[in-house]
Amino acid sequence: MFRNSLKTVRYATSACGEALRLASSDAAAELVLVKEANGVREITLNHPRTLNSLSMDMMSALQNALSKDKDDVKLRCVVLSANGKIWSAGHNLKELHGNPEIQKCVFQKLSDIIRDIQQLPVPVIGKVNGYAAAAGCQLVVSCDIVVCSKTSKFSTPGAGVGVFCSTPGVAIARVMSRPKSAYMLMTGLPITGEEAYISGMVSRAVPAEDLDREIDEITSAINAKSRAVISLGKEFYYKQLAMPLKEAYPAAGHKMEENLQLGDCQEGIASFIEKRAPHWKHE
Repeated sequence: MFRNSLKTVRYATSACGEALRLASSDAAAELVLVKEANGVREITLNHPRTLNSLSMDMMSALQNALSKDKDDVKLRCVVLSANGKIWSAGHNLKELHGNPEIQKCVFQKLSDIIRDIQQLPVPVIGKVNGYAAAAGCQLVVSCDIVVCSKTSKFSTPGAGVGVFCSTPGVAIARVMSRPKSAYMLMTGLPITGEEAYISGMVSRAVPAEDLDREIDEITSAINAKSRAVISLGKEFYYKQLAMPLKEAYPAAGHKMEENLQLGDCQEGIASFIEKRAPHWKHE
């Protein structure tokens, strides 16, 4: 029995390693498209044939694209988008059918990506013009900022195939009210982009024809600010969310004192006083 169990673990490890190996190949790289200009890196999920499912290969390629040169001061923000009408249908169910160790590996991989998004020193913007479901919904809602078209849809329909969307529920329950997130999880029914905006799931919902312009406006606003200041602020923003209020304010005060010591902060205050545009060093 122990030998069989050991064989299972080895198989799972091998399978996960194989996914990582494939993701570094040219073929797997096609799963995501990456372009970068003016400090903005756009990462596009690019496998409409599988409804941009978050297979291990897809997730590995996405993780590589997110973390590449993350400390380069020229990188100012990341936009996560998708090709096709389905932004992402979630995990590849073929990978969830069978070996428990592989299932664990799949769930852990997406958790790692979400952790990476939060730890990335620049803002990550989810751009949705389509349907984000299950783990796809979890992924996009975990971005720092989410912009969608009003006709986009979001759902957590896993219970319909016998898999309650528990991990997507962690993401949506932290940005929506309990009744609205419970509605999504327990009925599996989709909500529109406009409903997602009203419920607090997304930052902005705009007509589809205005989506690119909205993203440009947001990335331009980020580019106009100091990377060092945004990076310091983003890191503490997520840290304080887990703190009780009586701890959060003193910690925030210390963080602002640290912020004031940054060269870019001193430049920003000087430029305000002197009524001129700041010249960021980005440190």
